[in-house]
Amino acid sequence: MLRIKNARIVEKDQLKTVNIYIERGKIKDILPAGEALLSVKKEIDAQRNVVFPGFIDPHVHFDDPGFTEREDFETGTKSAAAGGITTIIDMPCTSIPPITTASNYDYKLNIVKSKAYVDFAFWGGVTPEQVESGEYKKSLKELKDRGIVGVKFYTISGMELYPRMSVPYMDKVFRLMKELNLVCAIHAEDYYLVDYYSHLMQEMGREDPESWSLGRTYEAEPEAIWSVVGITEKVGNKLHIVHLSTKEGLNVIRWAKAQGLNVSTETCPQYLIFTTEDFKKLGSLLKIAPPLRKEEDREELWKGLKDGSIDFLSTDHAAGKYPEEKSSPDIWKNYAGIPGTQLAVPTMLHYGYHQGRLTLSEVQKLMSENTAKRYGLYPQKGAIQIGSDADFTIIDMDKEWTVEPSKLKSKGKYSPLAGKTLKGKIYMTILRGEIVYKDDEGVIGEKGFGELVKSKVE
Repeated sequence: MLRIKNARIVEKDQLKTVNIYIERGKIKDILPAGEALLSVKKEIDAQRNVVFPGFIDPHVHFDDPGFTEREDFETGTKSAAAGGITTIIDMPCTSIPPITTASNYDYKLNIVKSKAYVDFAFWGGVTPEQVESGEYKKSLKELKDRGIVGVKFYTISGMELYPRMSVPYMDKVFRLMKELNLVCAIHAEDYYLVDYYSHLMQEMGREDPESWSLGRTYEAEPEAIWSVVGITEKVGNKLHIVHLSTKEGLNVIRWAKAQGLNVSTETCPQYLIFTTEDFKKLGSLLKIAPPLRKEEDREELWKGLKDGSIDFLSTDHAAGKYPEEKSSPDIWKNYAGIPGTQLAVPTMLHYGYHQGRLTLSEVQKLMSENTAKRYGLYPQKGAIQIGSDADFTIIDMDKEWTVEPSKLKSKGKYSPLAGKTLKGKIYMTILRGEIVYKDDEGVIGEKGFGELVKSKVE
């Protein structure tokens, strides 16, 4: 048995000092400080730092297999361990082949499982071709049997192997997914608006960062969210909007929730910290899709986290080859994406908790508990309670440090936070009772220790 002593855990916005007992990778007991179980073979001193249930990043692109010049499962999960993330959920679209069939799923799992430093789950996928042939009826059931947390759809896509889905096709798939009780996750930007205005900007000879924002026009996000909410209103499926970026998009989500629809959403740290003005200054470092928005959008997203209309946080971690894919003077030729998994937790503690926008309890829910519940991983993940996996992120809340991109474990050694001083640092990351990261030693877990986690949604 293992004991974590002097652990301060968050309970109803209060910090409570406890000793946590772990046996065979699970939480066996939680006792007040001073009370002890006998026969402990090993002990970890949390040194009165705050201990959270292991954080979850539910939206990453680790590119393995197929695009491993940008990222792979080893470097991606290493960056997660160093960032206090104990479980990641990998998207189906940025690997070759995409996870659209049981055989593709098995192929990917076989390649990545020996590389993982933290636990992982998978999103599944579906293509228009599968809808046309009817194959999706078989493939989605087989993917669910393998434990996917849901299925990802794009209303606009630049990926040849993972095209956008039209409204009629989404309606068909949503109906099957309602039967299967699976979450339908949407990258929501209206295809027709973005296609027209992006081409218009380029025809005008615009190569500046603002032209990317104007091309991926503001109205595209709420327009696309309305369209998929419209389907969900008819079908009654579970709907999730990824990387929400606009105030108007959030208002659509609020309307849908008020109607009693089963709709959730996430946003990312980049949309909470930076705006279009930062993009104009930093350029390609902040090129993402959807693009950054205005100050009023940034502020409204914080309000959404506080009032519960935004359900949780993700990173949309997508590392480009650096500097090659981030150095063109023409913004249209640069890769859209930034690595975010390693910096998400300290970023949210600094800008969220320390700047008074979020309580520790809200950070815990937004970065662990709510995600686990939505995707059928709770209470195995996302909880500090008896029987849960012994996953913990221990934080030195007051330690200040400066972001140095060269020290990121991701292959993408770049960040718009370069040179920023953050308050709150990962002291230790523990996965199923084993230390996988220590602040003074780095990543010390074993490659391949990370395990597949399956959604328990029936």
